[in-house]
Amino acid sequence: MERSEIVKKLESDNIDEIISAIDFIVDELLCLSSRSLMILRKNSEFRPFIAERFYRIIHEYKGRLERGYLEHGEEDSDLRFWLSSLLVIYDKNEDFILDIYKHVANNEDDKDLLGLNILIEKKVANVETIIIEKLRRIVFNIKNFDRIAFYLEKLKTLSVDLPDDVSEKMNLYNRHIDFKWQRLSY
Repeated sequence: MERSEIVKKLESDNIDEIISAIDFIVDELLCLSSRSLMILRKNSEFRPFIAERFYRIIHEYKGRLERGYLEHGEEDSDLRFWLSSLLVIYDKNEDFILDIYKHVANNEDDKDLLGLNILIEKKVANVETIIIEKLRRIVFNIKNFDRIAFYLEKLKTLSVDLPDDVSEKMNLYNRHIDFKWQRLSY
């Protein structure tokens, strides 16, 4: 796919075209990265060069993204969250961690699950407090089973005791379920 064709698809109003262009870009990037990493294994002389190049590319594009966010303001906040989540994996920039922390603390959506994983991986302080507050707010029912189980698993990972009020909520839920597989445990 030519560069102009990729740009045309990205600017399209058709979501399928946008997705196919993004898939192509990511596939090409992964393919090229894999080849570079194969070279790393074959020739140790290239390792510092390739590592430095990856680092420079990530930081250069991170700067471009930041300038774009400043120009467009809040309209790109959803996209910014996802890109921040990806960038934080490669960079320990505190602004990205803070964006993710704020989103996780203030939202209950699929992005907060990704965000919690990143915050826990980066050992950010007070993540357990956010999880406990989420468990206090969420309705314990079968519809929310996966989300509740996820939160409980993250608390176990952090070796945090379950507060009495949340434990009581969980016990009440467990008394009213139909099947054993629906049971929550901690």
